[in-house]
Amino acid sequence: MVDNFPYNEYINDYPDLRHLNKEDAYNHWVNYGIDEDRKLNNYNYKEYLEYNVDIRHLNKKDAYFHWINNGLKEGRLARVNIINKTTNIVIIIHLFVTSLIDEFITYINNVKSVFSNVAIIFTIPEHSVFDVHIKSINPEFIVLKVQNKGVDVYPFLLSMNFLRKNNIKADFILKLHTKLTSNITENLVNWRKDLIEPITDKLNLICLQHYFKNIENLGYIGAQKCSLPKNYDLDFPSNIDGLNDLMEKFPYLLKDWTDFNGGNIFWINNKLLDIYLKDDLIEYIISNVSIGKPPSNLADKGIYIEYLCERLFTGVFCFDSLNILVSDYNHTQRGMGVTNGFVNHEYFNQHRVFYFSTPKEIIKYIKG
Repeated sequence: MVDNFPYNEYINDYPDLRHLNKEDAYNHWVNYGIDEDRKLNNYNYKEYLEYNVDIRHLNKKDAYFHWINNGLKEGRLARVNIINKTTNIVIIIHLFVTSLIDEFITYINNVKSVFSNVAIIFTIPEHSVFDVHIKSINPEFIVLKVQNKGVDVYPFLLSMNFLRKNNIKADFILKLHTKLTSNITENLVNWRKDLIEPITDKLNLICLQHYFKNIENLGYIGAQKCSLPKNYDLDFPSNIDGLNDLMEKFPYLLKDWTDFNGGNIFWINNKLLDIYLKDDLIEYIISNVSIGKPPSNLADKGIYIEYLCERLFTGVFCFDSLNILVSDYNHTQRGMGVTNGFVNHEYFNQHRVFYFSTPKEIIKYIKG
């Protein structure tokens, strides 16, 4: 047990213990430090229980001994440290429902526990004074006030313009918004959380940050439960007609899609946005958005640009990319490649099952 104890880090973090040798420092930790809530750089009681549901009944001391005796050998994660210091992340949040701020701060904190380079852009209603509260949480948060039109699409496009104008570095963008609607037909009762939680879960983010660095052709990452097939729009053919027309208007767009993220909440590779979300397309979309919210497809068979963008961003833009869909299935937390409590990237048997899909290649196989 003493051999696995991070002696140097412990006495360096706590100057009152620097006179102790390794064995005495370990005994201090076991007899006093645990109860005093002192920290170890490779172990955290609350996080160990959070990531390992089967041991949540253990008290502080028993949990530590479980980790020393079992968890280390089993490769269990005992603490999340920032493990991706190169990928630049921008989180764009349309906070139309400002009362949900605490929920979205949790998502932000999850991302920041894994990534070190994170910029946050909030969009809020134009007459709101909630920017004062957001800035009080973190003065570095960027807040843009926007008109109530184009649902989450218009604020996202304004945020992209801001990002580009101000040369904010972005390798991957996490697009979020305060979605309140449900989709009973697809069993999406809490659609917002169905969309967001799989792609902001800490354990899933640990896997994703590895893929962000190592998959060159990565497209978008979304909740598998909220991935809808193209045939979904056979009930709403105006969306297919409108998207086909849009692809003709802008020849640089890919000419097909197989599925899309229903709900418009996802991670996306900013390289794809640079390629396909060009200034002329942004200008066209902005000039055609609805004031307020467009009518539901169920109530109105018209063509609305907001619904086309839902299919455009993750369907058309990502048709030729490797996309990742995160399922609801909980896999073991012991599948991450962990040494001494920290992720080491040796292997990833995901906390939840990840589906990898390149739509263009799938169509080639089906037709082939």
